[in-house]
Amino acid sequence: MSFLRTLETARRSRFAAPVALLLGLAVLLTNEIGHERARSVIASREALLEARVEVSTLMREVIAAESGQRGYLLTGRPEYKEPYTRAAAQVQAQLARLAQIYSAWPDRSADVRKLDELTRQRMSELDTTVTMFDNKASEGWRDVVLTDIGRETMLAIEGQARNMARVETARIDESRELLTETLLFSRIGIAALVVLSLAALLLYARQARRFDDERVERAAQLRFERDRLEVEVERRTRDITQIAKHLQTAREDERSSLARELHDELGGLLTAAKLDVARMRSRLTGAPPEVLERMMHLVKTLDEGIALKRRIIEDLRPSSLNNLGLKAALEILCTEFAERSEIEVRTDIEELPLDDAGKLTVYRLVQEALTNAAKYASASTVDVSLSEHGGWAMIAVRDDGIGFDPAAARAAAHGLAGMRFRVQSSHGQLKIKSKHGHGTTITARLPLPDHVQDAVDSTRDVATLLGPSSFPRPPANVG
Repeated sequence: MSFLRTLETARRSRFAAPVALLLGLAVLLTNEIGHERARSVIASREALLEARVEVSTLMREVIAAESGQRGYLLTGRPEYKEPYTRAAAQVQAQLARLAQIYSAWPDRSADVRKLDELTRQRMSELDTTVTMFDNKASEGWRDVVLTDIGRETMLAIEGQARNMARVETARIDESRELLTETLLFSRIGIAALVVLSLAALLLYARQARRFDDERVERAAQLRFERDRLEVEVERRTRDITQIAKHLQTAREDERSSLARELHDELGGLLTAAKLDVARMRSRLTGAPPEVLERMMHLVKTLDEGIALKRRIIEDLRPSSLNNLGLKAALEILCTEFAERSEIEVRTDIEELPLDDAGKLTVYRLVQEALTNAAKYASASTVDVSLSEHGGWAMIAVRDDGIGFDPAAARAAAHGLAGMRFRVQSSHGQLKIKSKHGHGTTITARLPLPDHVQDAVDSTRDVATLLGPSSFPRPPANVG
C-alpha cells in the first residue's frame, strides 16, 4: 500500500512530469546514438560484403573467359567463341564496378590496382591466343597456351583475390566487434536510465506490454520467414542437383556422339587412306629404295593415326564397357594405364549386376583415381578392387604415393568433387582417406539395382532426423 501511495504522490507531483520527460528524452537520445552508430557499422559491413562478393564475381568471369577460350581453341567453332567474348566484356564491367566500390577506401587503391593489372594481363593473354588462332598465320597460339604464363597469372590473380578477401574478412570482424560494443553501450546506457526512470516506466506499463506483444509477433514472423527460406533453399538445392545431373548426362552423351563420329568418319578416312597406300605400294615394286622407304613410313604413320584414334575413342566412351562388361573393361583400363605410366596396377575385380549408369560411374571413378595417382601421387603401385557386400558394390583404389591432406584440398580440385557427385547421384557414398607420406585410399559404395530403393529410403530417413538445415547437400561443382 505504501508503494502505491508513493506512486500516486509522484504522479500528482509537479516535478513528476518534467522528470519523466527528461528521462524519456535521455532514453531516446541514447537509443538514437546507438542506432546511428549501429546503422553506420551495418552499412560499412554490407559494403565490405559487397566488395568481397564482387571480387568473387570477377574471379568467376575470368574463369569463364578462360574456359570459353579453351573451348574455342579446341573446337574452332564460332559458337564456342561467344561465351569467351561475353565473359571478357563482363570482366571489363566488373573491373569498373570494383574500382567504383573501392573508391570509398583510398587505402585499398593499391590492392585494387594490382588486381586490375593482373586481370587485364590475363585477359590480354587470352585475347592474344584467340587472335593468333583466328589469323591462322602460325601455330604460335599453341605454344602460348602450353606455357605456364597463364597459369602463373591465374595463380597471382587468385592470390590477390584471397588477400583482398582476408582484408575484407578482418574488417568485417572489426565491424562486428564495433557493433557489439555499440549495442553493449546502448544496453548499458538504457539500463541505467531505466533504473532511474523506474517510477515513470511503471506508469506506462500498458505501453510496455503492447511493445512486448509486438516483439512476440515480430519473432513469430521471423520464424515463419526463416522456415519459408529454408524450404526455398531446399527446393533450389534440388533444382541445382537435377541440373548438375543433367549436365553430367549430357556430357557423357556428347562423348558418346563424338566417339561415334570419330569412329565412323575419321576411321573411314584413315582406312581408305591405308587401302590406297597398299594399292600404290603393290604397283611400286620396281621403285627406288628411298620411295619404298617413304611408303613404309607413310604406312607406319597411318597405323599410328589409327591407334591414336582408337585410344581417343576409348577414352571418350569405352566400347569394352558395353561389349565385354565392367570387369573386362576395368582390367583393360588398368592394363593400359600400367603400360603408359609404368606403374604396377594390381586388380581384384568381380563382375557385378550393375545397370549401365552404375557401370559408367564405377569406370569413371577408377579412371579418375588412376589419373590422379599418375599425375599427383608419384605412386609406384596401385591396387584396384571391386566386390559385393550386403547388396552394395564396394570400390576401392589405393596407391602408395605421397598422399595429401583432404581437409586442405584446393577448392579447384574438381576431379575429387566430380567423383563425389557421380557417386552421390547414384545414391552411393564416397570416402577419401589420405595422409602425407602414407598414400591415398578412395573407397565408394553403390547400391545394386535390387537395393537402390533401400538406399533412397535410408537417405530420406537421415534427412528427416537431422532436419533440412543439417542434411548434407551434394556438391554443385562437377567435372
